[in-house]
Amino acid sequence: MDNSIYIMLSRQTALFRKMDSTAHNIANVNTTGYQAEKNMFTDYLVDDGNKRKMAFARDRASYLDTREGPMQETGNLFDLAISGDGYFTVDAGGNRRYTRAGNFTIDAQGYLVTPTGNFVLDDGGQRIQFEPTARDIRIGQNGSIGVDGQDIGRLGIVEFPNRQVLEHESGSLFRATQQPLAATNSRVLQGVLEKSNVEPVTELVEMTQVNRAASSTAKFIEVMYDLQRKASNVYAQGANG
Repeated sequence: MDNSIYIMLSRQTALFRKMDSTAHNIANVNTTGYQAEKNMFTDYLVDDGNKRKMAFARDRASYLDTREGPMQETGNLFDLAISGDGYFTVDAGGNRRYTRAGNFTIDAQGYLVTPTGNFVLDDGGQRIQFEPTARDIRIGQNGSIGVDGQDIGRLGIVEFPNRQVLEHESGSLFRATQQPLAATNSRVLQGVLEKSNVEPVTELVEMTQVNRAASSTAKFIEVMYDLQRKASNVYAQGANG
């Protein structure tokens, strides 16, 4: 196969990866606490055996855009946002997971849960439950939970030395490959939600550019294959003649 086809195939693979990430970001533009996924691409040189270098595209990694999303006041009692680097800790089917999405609610048993039913955990890793008689519920900026003037616990707000260890699991839910630390650079805001940090116009422009680039590389590869077929046919005819 012609080296130019290999080069364009490497570029096309990188473009498809970029397209997937951009589409995922656009799909979550309205997801509370969502952090956009970005891609890191580089070129690398390979010797073609004839003292020439070929530049291939390499999809090195994806990374999180950890910028804080816009804050929206809702006034709802169990809408919580984190200003700073922290994440809420939740129990997702027995697995410890992390999220910036604080659009919580109370289930039938009085537990604080996410919209998908995951339990929100306190700083001791326990589920947070409110009595049916609870009236005045206040969440302090340090995550303290007060009910009718009594302190009953503290939200499990954590931080990571390197937030790039977080991996998207679904929506704004993350799993981590590194043990978190107690939060020191985070404030909890009650009656506020952090919106997605996706910039829709930027993502749509990138999607358009990626689509065009992918179409161009596909066309180039098609043309090169066609030229090779024609050259093979001419060679075969000459050999038979």
